Amino acid sequence: MERELLGAVVNVYTDADPASARERTMTEARTHVPDVGPEAPFADALRAAIANRGLALNRIQARLADRGLHVGVATLSTWQSGSRHPRPGSLAVVTALEELLDLPAGWLAVRVPAAEAPTRPYAVVANGSTLIRLLDEVRRDAHGRLRSLTVVEEIEMGADRSMITKRVIQALVAVKDVDRLIVVHQGEPGCDARDIVPSGLAGCRTGRVARDPEDGAVLGELLLDRTLLVGDTAVVHYEIADQNGIPSTQYFRFHEWAGTHHVLEIQFHRSAMPVRVSEFRRHHSGGPDVLRRELMMAPDGRVHVVVPAADRGVVGIDWEWD
Repeated sequence: MERELLGAVVNVYTDADPASARERTMTEARTHVPDVGPEAPFADALRAAIANRGLALNRIQARLADRGLHVGVATLSTWQSGSRHPRPGSLAVVTALEELLDLPAGWLAVRVPAAEAPTRPYAVVANGSTLIRLLDEVRRDAHGRLRSLTVVEEIEMGADRSMITKRVIQALVAVKDVDRLIVVHQGEPGCDARDIVPSGLAGCRTGRVARDPEDGAVLGELLLDRTLLVGDTAVVHYEIADQNGIPSTQYFRFHEWAGTHHVLEIQFHRSAMPVRVSEFRRHHSGGPDVLRRELMMAPDGRVHVVVPAADRGVVGIDWEWD
């Protein structure tokens, strides 16, 4: 019955371009995911999705161009043939393809071969060896089973110039079957790691937490509401509270895999406003800046950065108090 109703709606279109009318008919009638298993490579999945929607590559190219995404028909052809794969910087195109082809978020993205997979966990941060040890205390095989599609985080600073709370909303897609998310946080030098507490708020609950008293690092697991199969997505809300009260001059988040849409916002207390704030990006937390620019603060003490597709490395904000 639903298919008949859709056909009836499409039939009332009057269009001077019969091809456009046919294309709209296909758009309305075909909204199901192709019968492709989670083990299918990117090329096979893309080819099946394109055939399922009945769109020619030049039509797909035109629709991508309408969104400001310029990719050649030849490139799309090589993607679906398997002779080439999208680069990490092409994630926005892959995401747009998922929308154009009526696919679930991440359905194609999880199949893109990881050209920049880390050689070991947490290789992009200076305390990676500490985090690996903490990971072994929790569950080593949980690492790398999820990819972040989008992460939005808000850092609340206190009147004592310390970070009070980090609140995070994170959209995830499974690249392997998984039932938990691993999160980490690095406290300020001299902090008591016992006063850093991760908490699952929605879509997850707090599991085991491991802490390094000397380094001030905290690694916790957030148990998902359900086990995700390959290609499944989830949205989780969590926070990390820090009761140490130690003044801070920077915050950064590291990305082990490229392509995450990252939004970082810091809320400063009205009675403790910095005199200068800057965004920085690095390939490694201890390496040189690959980008640095001064940021403008809103009247209410908020400052933010938006990275549509973060590179592997770190994205952060630092500031000067005096």
